[in-house]
Amino acid sequence: MKPVLLLGGRVIDPAAEIDGAYDVFISDGEVESVEPAGAFASIADADVIDCSGLWVVPGLIDPHVHLRDPGFPEKETILTGLRAAAAGGFTTVAAMANTSPVNDVPEITLYMIDRAREALAAQLLPVAAVTKGLAGTELVDAEAMAQAGARLFSDDGIPIDSETVFSAALDRISPLGFAISLHEEDRTLTGQGAMNAGENSKRLGVAGIPVGAESKRLRRDLAIALGAQAHVHIAHISTAEALQLLRAAKRHGVQVSCEVTPHHFTLDDRAVLEWGPDARMAPPLRTVEDVKALREAMADGTIDMIATDHAPHDPISKRMDRLGPLFGHGRPAMRLSPENAEMLAHAANGVVGLETALSLALRLVHDGVIEPARMVEMMSTAPAQLLRLGDAGTLASGARADITIIDPECEWTVDPASFLSKSRNTPFAGMKLKGRALMTIVAGQIVHDRREVVKL
Repeated sequence: MKPVLLLGGRVIDPAAEIDGAYDVFISDGEVESVEPAGAFASIADADVIDCSGLWVVPGLIDPHVHLRDPGFPEKETILTGLRAAAAGGFTTVAAMANTSPVNDVPEITLYMIDRAREALAAQLLPVAAVTKGLAGTELVDAEAMAQAGARLFSDDGIPIDSETVFSAALDRISPLGFAISLHEEDRTLTGQGAMNAGENSKRLGVAGIPVGAESKRLRRDLAIALGAQAHVHIAHISTAEALQLLRAAKRHGVQVSCEVTPHHFTLDDRAVLEWGPDARMAPPLRTVEDVKALREAMADGTIDMIATDHAPHDPISKRMDRLGPLFGHGRPAMRLSPENAEMLAHAANGVVGLETALSLALRLVHDGVIEPARMVEMMSTAPAQLLRLGDAGTLASGARADITIIDPECEWTVDPASFLSKSRNTPFAGMKLKGRALMTIVAGQIVHDRREVVKL
């Protein structure tokens, strides 16, 4: 592997307290050194990359994706998902367990890791299920799953309803040094809801999901985590009410971290009126006030990290053949018939996000909501800590050379047809964005280079 020299970029590494013009020398897959710009006159046989005007940051890490492999090749595969991740600037992604079969035994974990090696793209970290079959009753063999390569545990998509099972899971998993990621939803309150409960759900004529569906379960789980003195991670937080609970829990010493998705800090529930099934997700898009609260919580440090919750779905799962014609960007839907309202409630949840997340986060930077270093902290440093990745999330000497090079000024328009993901379910189609990953380097190897794409 040839050495690589990144010249004159703005290196942003919160863990090393670096933010300025530096050169980065990569050798044998590791960061050899980071020196002030101009320190390297030349290095024999090195690939030299001019990073003037670009940001050089520790590789982005996504703690929450769904790659649908094994089981759903029509939606995504490990190969297509990891290539989409690399295109979005991600060097590592944590793949959730709701595959078919479920990732609840070491054999599935090892299959995922083996398939990831073939991709020559982003690194995959398997997330183990907490309970067998995601059924919420019998715990997995956590020790065996961790030994196979799992670095996080989650029944994501399905809340752990039993307090007894949840408490037992914390007692088993916490001593191993890993966290449980929680999908906070009280299903007795969710019912057959299709979107956030409020004026827009009434306008569309569909059942709504109240804020309490998230906060009621969150309140319970934070109390249990406090008693167990165990680390819990809150997935895709969506409401101002939940944020208040989270702040109080942190003040009282609960070991808790949380994530927010780009769709939740960018869109509110009005998006469902235009995008229909492609704006249906769990938790649902909330109100304008909730979006404002999420952004404030990102700025003040209450929210620890950004996660895409990349959830690829085929048009059939999204019921697009029937519902698609009823919605359109700039053309809010009329009140749905009872039959179509029920169909929307049964459309698959989620949106793809790996190839748009960085640009949506950069919108917050350009708008002055967060600083560049805070964005890098939320998209690299903090996820590395959650996933127990050691020297990842930094460009310190000796660290594995996982690096994302960002063009913060690149203007582009979201075109789902150009995605490397197999799925196209996004409410961001046609949106004009500023900033994008130009190059993604994993263990010193360039796995995505947008300069070559542009040349084509």
